[in-house]
Amino acid sequence: MALEINIGEEYKIKIEKTKEFKDSIFKEVYTQATKNVEEIILQANTVASNKSISNDDYNNVIAFTGERGTGKSSSMISFADALKNKKSDDDFWRATPNLEKAKIKSLDIIDPSLFRNEDKLFEIIISKMFSKFQKKLKKENTIKNDRKRDLIKQFQKVFNNLKVVHNGKSDVYEKEAIEALSDLAFGTNLKENFKKLVDEYLLCMYGIDNSKDKKGFLLIPIDDFDLNISGAYEMLEDIRQFLIQSNVIILIACKMEQLQDSINNEIIKEYKTLFEYKQNNNDLELSEIISNKSNKYLTKLFPIERRLKTPDLSTTQSTKVIISY
Repeated sequence: MALEINIGEEYKIKIEKTKEFKDSIFKEVYTQATKNVEEIILQANTVASNKSISNDDYNNVIAFTGERGTGKSSSMISFADALKNKKSDDDFWRATPNLEKAKIKSLDIIDPSLFRNEDKLFEIIISKMFSKFQKKLKKENTIKNDRKRDLIKQFQKVFNNLKVVHNGKSDVYEKEAIEALSDLAFGTNLKENFKKLVDEYLLCMYGIDNSKDKKGFLLIPIDDFDLNISGAYEMLEDIRQFLIQSNVIILIACKMEQLQDSINNEIIKEYKTLFEYKQNNNDLELSEIISNKSNKYLTKLFPIERRLKTPDLSTTQSTKVIISY
């Protein structure tokens, strides 16, 4: 395998084409990622008819992990690009027939390191979907009116659920009883309505009908997930609560240790009084308690087999480095 470095571009993300995967230093990462997506699609086809998915039984997240500068972003974005533009005659997908047949449509890369304090991952995803919808309407107004109405209606439902989430319960009790009871189930409503929104979005934008073939997926690629340190835990909660869906595939580039630090901070806040007591009593188990809790949380969201570690070039002896000027 050869790694070609262009002088002046050594810190830029390098996007590899599918045909380059077999000779890439990330070949093993791409191969494992392909197997992971195949597993997600197989799982999705068995639960697609079920509105409520248990996070214990289903996972749709693939993490590209490693140290800084080892190519997490490059490999994740290259793989996302390959999924988005895959062709039936690409040999790379032959070993994964369900993935080969699946229709996968991607959002633009989400970079949480650029978020401001008010920005939330789930809201950014919704806004990117709506932005693509608007662009399609302006560029080529070929969407049937009933499809437009259905999609806009579903966007509205999700938006209303989000309003309840952010306004809290105080406003709920001012409504009529039936409406209030419905709103009180906002967590379930938001998850189910987002699933319906994705189905309507795929049908309206790309003609993919999941009620018939169950082969359409919205790909959500998230780069530099761990760089938004203050918001990392909140983003993980958005994924855990709302984005574990049978019509969604999530790709994330992150350093797992940095994510764990963010979760550790949240655990310390949650159990502040207990930890202060233990510290005052010189309890040596304190760090172990925090570490165990954060490990369990991360393992649930990012199972070990879904963590794809990029190779460390300093220990990859078979890699030939070519410098181009």
